[in-house]
Amino acid sequence: MTTEKTEEISPVENMTKQEMAKIIKTAKRESEYSEKDTVSICDVMKNNTTEIVQKIESKFPIYAQLSIDLYTKYLHSINDLFSTCYLSEKEFFDKLGMNKPAIQALDAYWKSITNMTMSQIDMSTNFAQMYVQFRLTTIDSYDKVAHMMMDNYARAWNYLNSYNKK
Repeated sequence: MTTEKTEEISPVENMTKQEMAKIIKTAKRESEYSEKDTVSICDVMKNNTTEIVQKIESKFPIYAQLSIDLYTKYLHSINDLFSTCYLSEKEFFDKLGMNKPAIQALDAYWKSITNMTMSQIDMSTNFAQMYVQFRLTTIDSYDKVAHMMMDNYARAWNYLNSYNKK
């Protein structure tokens, strides 16, 4: 996955100045043609904003997958480190001949640390879920207030426009 998604992002980085200039000229020409079709300043602003938002939304899966790939690689790297250390240290500690009660006490200690860590991971995940839910609820509330304000704004413009018709 990482290679394909990186290849999808990298053409812009590898683009020559001539290619970039060509794209800019084409975009400028297209915008000049679209100016003939636009009805108002509001249409221009809304259409361009919508286009940008849709582009950002289309990139979310890429960013999410890249973050997942990075985090997975990080975790595997740590696991490999401890696995390598295990192989090297096992022989050494086996030759020491440590007694069983000491090893059992160490095992009990590390199990308690592991259980505490697992609990903290669960709490952290629950906190993240609650935090995101709180943010989503806040955005919903904001959205409702913004729509009420926009309705009043539209009514005010309609009221002012009624005087222009007279």
